[in-house]
Formats: sequence, structure tokens, C-alpha cells
Amino acid sequence: MEHDARARLEARAEITELLGRYCIAFDDQDWDTLATLWADDCSFLVDGVGPSGHDQVIGFLRGCLPTGYRSRHMISPPVIDLAADLLSARARTDVVWLSQAFAVEIVARYDDQVVCRGGRWLLAHRNELPIPFAPGRPPMSDAALNLSSSTMSGVSDQGLSTQDRSHPKTV
Repeated sequence: MEHDARARLEARAEITELLGRYCIAFDDQDWDTLATLWADDCSFLVDGVGPSGHDQVIGFLRGCLPTGYRSRHMISPPVIDLAADLLSARARTDVVWLSQAFAVEIVARYDDQVVCRGGRWLLAHRNELPIPFAPGRPPMSDAALNLSSSTMSGVSDQGLSTQDRSHPKTV
């Protein structure tokens, strides 16, 4: 059965809220809230490897950082592909994770499967797909570099690197 436009918009809004709540709960080390966001049969994978099962996923997340360590997720608006029955969806969200040193530590995409159970959207399966760090300037064409250099960190008007880019940039 095809659902009306309003129901689809509501589902998208609820999924977007779920993804934002995950980031804030993790960053604030609010483990009780974080535990309510995951399905019982969930998994959290990084490049296809990681814990499965609710208790294992929450235990993994709780153990990622010491108590009191501060961090922030910066996320893009998600791209959400809803199933026709509005009971599941795929959500892809780009994420930048900043450490307490104000350094970019992770740049990745969350590729999530979410499910609606008991009227609530839950994270069922997350696959974090990190971008591997590569030092130096991006291998851009001269035309792209000339057009974009004024908005790029560490690139002068002539398109030359003005800083050592061998380590992640501190923001």
C-alpha cells in the first residue's frame, strides 16, 4: 500500500531526528538515551567489522572514550530512502567527528538501516565507512583548483600549498 505524502514526510523527519539524537547522546555520553535508539538485533560496523546485538553495540559505544571526554559529531542532512510500507529505510549521512583537541579525527559516511517498531524509528544496522587519510593536496585538475582555491584551507591564490598537510587539520 502506498502511503500519503504527509506520512512519508513525517517518517523522514523522525528518522532525521533519530540520527541527530544518536550524535548528541554519544557526544554527551548519555548512555541511557543512546540505548533507546537501537533495535534489539542491531549492529555497528566500521568497514564491515564490529559488534552485533543491542548490549554489545551499547557496550562498544560506551567504551569508545573515557568518561568525561568531550567530542562533537558534525553531520550532513541525511539522504533517506523509505521502503514503500514505511517500516524501514536506508539513511546515508556524512559525518565529521571532532575530538576535544578540536581536531578532525574521523571523516566518514554512516550507511544506516533503520526500522519502525512500535511506532518508533530505531537504528538497526550502521556501517561507518571512513575516508582513509591521505596527506597533501587533493589531486585536483588545474581548472578545479583555480576555481576552488580561494575556499580551500592552505591554498594560496596561485594554487600552491601554504602549509604542511601531512597531518589532519586542526579546526
